Amino acid sequence: MTLCFNRRTLFVGMLMLGGAILTGTADAQSKDFRGGLTFAGGEVIPAGRIKIFAEDTAIQTERRLADHEVSIDSDGKSRQIEFPLAWSASYSASPTLRIVAQLEREDGWLLARGSAKVRAGQPISITLNKVMY
Repeated sequence: MTLCFNRRTLFVGMLMLGGAILTGTADAQSKDFRGGLTFAGGEVIPAGRIKIFAEDTAIQTERRLADHEVSIDSDGKSRQIEFPLAWSASYSASPTLRIVAQLEREDGWLLARGSAKVRAGQPISITLNKVMY
């Protein structure tokens, strides 16, 4: 038995495949959030590289969600830095999800760290605290 494809059959098949793909990815769409960073005491944020990432303490194997990371350079002159962050909707449903920010010098030394829990519909505000060695 030979299969016969014409343009209409191919077109209908492509539409069905496209619909299936769109329906399947509706739950995994990413959400975009904006947040702000400040330094403890209202001081100027020191110069360095700020790594911002999502972390879920409920995930035993890998707490840090590597595909949800943003890096920002601080020039050492700003009191507040805003950042964009996107992650899939399935992570935002977790009550243990938090956003972590780490400020590192060029040589890799950690200068400051801060975190904030994610709350639906609220902006993310993280205060960086000095790290003591």
